[in-house]
Amino acid sequence: MAAENLVASMMDLECASGNDQSFSHSAMRRTARMMPQLLPGTDFVCSGFSAVPNADNMFAGSNFDTEDYDDWNTIQRDFQVDGGLRHVREDEILLARSKAARALQALFAYLDLPAVTDEEVEAGTYANSSADYPFRDVLADLKGAQAVMDRGITGLDIVKGLEASGFHDVAENLLTVLRQRVSGDLLQTSAVLTADFTPLSAINDPNDYAGPGTGYRLQGERWAELKKLRHVTSATDPETEVG
Repeated sequence: MAAENLVASMMDLECASGNDQSFSHSAMRRTARMMPQLLPGTDFVCSGFSAVPNADNMFAGSNFDTEDYDDWNTIQRDFQVDGGLRHVREDEILLARSKAARALQALFAYLDLPAVTDEEVEAGTYANSSADYPFRDVLADLKGAQAVMDRGITGLDIVKGLEASGFHDVAENLLTVLRQRVSGDLLQTSAVLTADFTPLSAINDPNDYAGPGTGYRLQGERWAELKKLRHVTSATDPETEVG
């Protein structure tokens, strides 16, 4: 795996650190593997970071997943390295998850797909893994998936459904992403999208790393953001979070 990613980097094909593939179930070995990346610095420590617990990852399992969020955010601060994450307060997370679940519920209804119940919206808001989610009718879902293919439903249909269901901002963001896919800028070497959907790649933001202390530097607003850890309390008022 290390050789594969080395070749990819040497040939300027992509930026790949190998952390999107499970390396070990040992917390100590996984941490030890990161040290050569954390100490000299690297533009992308994680080209992918699992958004589900390892057991739910249908791809292959990431070296780090949702159970590592708190540790990773602290490591970013301790080593002043950007792993692509930031702490978000629980109330903000729950609002976002609830909105996402309700958007899917409305979209399924708009497209006449198997219904998403209010119970499932509630579970989707608070669940940690699929083990916390109600069982669905798998056969009905498979038929629904086939219907999407047979009816030729596209990304634009999803945008229309979200807009018609009152989720204007979600529809607008999805449409912007679809435009980026059509433009092809994301096919450029090591391309990523910024918060305002501007593509950064080897073409308009070339790699200038020449050893420790060069290249991308974690500083300014982003560094200030990563130093704000949730559940850090004031020494004078332990009831007050300072993150």
